[in-house]
Amino acid sequence: MGEKYTETAVHFEATRLPRLLERFLPPGPLALADLGCGDGPLFDALVRGGYISAGQPVYAVDLEAARLAPVMARFPWIETVAASADCVAPIRDGTLDFVCSTMVMEHVPDEHAYLEEIRRILKPAGRAYVTTVFKEPWAWYFRKQNGETVLDTSHLREYTDLDAFVRLVTETGRFRVLELERRLLWFPLLDPVLFRLARLYPELRTRRTLLRGLRAAKIPIPGYYSLDVVLKRPVPE
Repeated sequence: MGEKYTETAVHFEATRLPRLLERFLPPGPLALADLGCGDGPLFDALVRGGYISAGQPVYAVDLEAARLAPVMARFPWIETVAASADCVAPIRDGTLDFVCSTMVMEHVPDEHAYLEEIRRILKPAGRAYVTTVFKEPWAWYFRKQNGETVLDTSHLREYTDLDAFVRLVTETGRFRVLELERRLLWFPLLDPVLFRLARLYPELRTRRTLLRGLRAAKIPIPGYYSLDVVLKRPVPE
């Protein structure tokens, strides 16, 4: 499944950091990891914002080593780790200020192990920005799996109960929720064409101004949201 995803999915470089992430990032440079980072679309914006630099440990983690090649080429000082987001042994306990993990939680086999791994590598009072897929009962998309509409057939789950999600991330006191929001997901109409072009011309992925214009035409995906949450590891009493 990972190899198929690597062949078909492209992560375009973020033109700016997501609002919620930027709001809760402490001043840098931070010891930071992006779990399930793929091609590393957030790193350039994090560097430009002064949140990460070679002065602190930074990790790019992805299950597929091939996805990490663009990160290695552009940011040789970032340590790349080919590992599952729910078991990142090279990162020591309690060493990170911040963890990012966008649209990964719906892919991991064990969501509890994934959350515990984020908690393990964060310092006390460290923060995490996690996003995943949330859908309403009436949601619709053109992909189907087991007779149900799904945003991506590689998803092992898509969350449908907001209260249950909050209980999941806060159970056993593993995290405190600092903020949570749902953002309607939009489909850029030119993305299928841009994905093909980006595989042929990888440099396209970093053309922020051009991509902003080409991806501006979007339509909402009915009933599908990005569920964005900022978590804080509690300080032991």
